[in-house]
Amino acid sequence: MLVIRDTGKSTSIFGSVNHERHIMFKPAQIILLGYIAVILLGSFILMLPGMTAPGKDLKFIDAVFTSTSAICVTGLIVVDTATFFSFWGQIVILVLIQCGGLGYMTLTTLIAIGLGRRIEYRDRLALKETFSLETPGGVVRFTLNVLKYTFTFEALGAFLFLISFIGRYPLPKAIFASIFHSVSAFCNAGFSIFSNSFEDFVQNPLVVLTLCFLIISGGLGFMVLKEVITKHRILSLHSKVVIRVTILLLLAGTLLILLTEWNNPNTIGILSPGHKVLTSFFQAVTPRTAGFNTIPIRSLRSISLFIMIFLMFIGASPGGTGGGIKTTTLALLLGIVKGVAQEKNRVEYFHRRIPNETIYRAIAQTILPFLLVSVVSIIIMSYQPNNPTQIIFEVFSAFGTVGLSTGITPRLFTLSKFLLMVMMYYGKVGLLGLAIYPVKKDEKECILYPEEGVQL
Repeated sequence: MLVIRDTGKSTSIFGSVNHERHIMFKPAQIILLGYIAVILLGSFILMLPGMTAPGKDLKFIDAVFTSTSAICVTGLIVVDTATFFSFWGQIVILVLIQCGGLGYMTLTTLIAIGLGRRIEYRDRLALKETFSLETPGGVVRFTLNVLKYTFTFEALGAFLFLISFIGRYPLPKAIFASIFHSVSAFCNAGFSIFSNSFEDFVQNPLVVLTLCFLIISGGLGFMVLKEVITKHRILSLHSKVVIRVTILLLLAGTLLILLTEWNNPNTIGILSPGHKVLTSFFQAVTPRTAGFNTIPIRSLRSISLFIMIFLMFIGASPGGTGGGIKTTTLALLLGIVKGVAQEKNRVEYFHRRIPNETIYRAIAQTILPFLLVSVVSIIIMSYQPNNPTQIIFEVFSAFGTVGLSTGITPRLFTLSKFLLMVMMYYGKVGLLGLAIYPVKKDEKECILYPEEGVQL
């Protein structure tokens, strides 16, 4: 909904504007349009001379795809990041990943604070939407904490990576690889400057566990991180649900992948029992919107691929750097099933009753993406000569902003790449996309219709 207001001067984090009339967007629309603007800006920058390796020519569709994948912290690639882009091109991708992981509103706020500008209420509402907070109160202070946590975790991750990389690569490459992968892991992006991701480190516990630590930390959500780091004696209901569901998914995913891939010689079959467990754990962590791999995804058995599709669809937690329908949504759906089984008309967790509007949102947040993923998969399968399972895997990976791939993305037709970009964008913004509809906030529910049931 656009609101036309008469004003002489407006001040926001985007600067001061003098005019008689200006268009005011809703906070969600600011975020939606902002991401599109940054994606296009990143695309044009990647097209500049010097961004690609000598002899490489980047097509516009591939530039937009790469920029979208970086901003939406997905990691799906149509060209090899390690060999196709120059050092400066990789720097641009790194900046886009950081911007996407934090949310462009966060970085804009940081710049505004540095310039001494006042943060308007409209901008505070946009920040609230970015981090899935309940109220805009204290959002600027929370944003500064987000920046502090992010850079602290990324610095720690880079240091741990450097321990393993420094003896393997020349010092400049070791330092850059450590920083790049730490940012990519914490932001759940999945971009790598190693052509085969981390397959060469499958038996390196320090590298694998550092990746897991960063991925899980970034995917928990900044609200949960804040409560855990500040050692709250009583965690909020949100944090309790997120932590419980995250642990259950990691344990179940590890066990299922371990069982289905135990004897697969192309994945973990040739590893020692300890490394089989470690690799299975990592492959249960990375579908939670990270996108790295230590074993070739295309070599996984079909049942393992479907297990990972399920994990990708769920994704990370609200207010974090990942995508998917979120762990809290899964918890509410399971709560609905439990309530029906117990003949209750409510959802309860930890002796707290969940509001109905939250339950309705969880249902919408599951049905809409599933329908969209299904439609896009059917469209691509109608003309793309690839294995249907591989196509479904790529589409779910795009929606979950995961980035895991069976290797078919670079060979997709232009229309397929465009549809995957739509999925990545939707996976990033989620239900904010409903902000394009003109809904009047001041309309009250004045009429209640008679009840009548339907058979289930």
